Amino acid sequence: MRNRIGLLLAAILASFALTGAGQVQTPSAPQNEPAAHAVAVLTGRGAAAAGSDSDLAAALPADFAAVMGYRPVAVTEPDGSVHLTDPDGGCSWLGDTTYDFGRACRSHDLGYDLLRYATVKGGELGPWARRAVDDRFAADLRARCAAVDGGAGCAALARVTAGAVGFNSWRQGYGNPGDEAVWPYLVSAVLIAGAAVGPSIAQRFRGRGSR
Repeated sequence: MRNRIGLLLAAILASFALTGAGQVQTPSAPQNEPAAHAVAVLTGRGAAAAGSDSDLAAALPADFAAVMGYRPVAVTEPDGSVHLTDPDGGCSWLGDTTYDFGRACRSHDLGYDLLRYATVKGGELGPWARRAVDDRFAADLRARCAAVDGGAGCAALARVTAGAVGFNSWRQGYGNPGDEAVWPYLVSAVLIAGAAVGPSIAQRFRGRGSR
């Protein structure tokens, strides 16, 4: 049993090394300041917070639409707060849910596109930016639950959703949310499966041989 646990832990550590999971790296090049400013405004960080759709639109890099292929859309919530969104974004595997998390997800998608924009322009943002976007997303989900009086069910779904997003950001080292190579994950899956199943198979073969 101890050998199996040791093998499994070793396989998991090897998978972290292969995939780079949790390895936070600060970009060496100066960050793209227009993108950094936009993230600060959209996530409401300190004095950079904006109060209207014109303020938000003005905070975006001038060439954002040309680089990313779409123009963000402002959405006003019932409480009067204004948020910029990716009009074609969404909650991916989750869907908008019965509590209508759609606006929060579309704002989160725009935040990630600002991170991608900065990378395309040669000035990837530091880990602070992705954390800020994720924190804003979690706050938006909580606010939505309060607005619809969703109770414990909405609060639990919001925590799970924000947790899944946060885990993925940690796994990617809070860096650019871009495409990833598939092979490190395939190799990791084989290593972990081998560590979990291999000892049992080996014991069966040894048992047959002894008979």
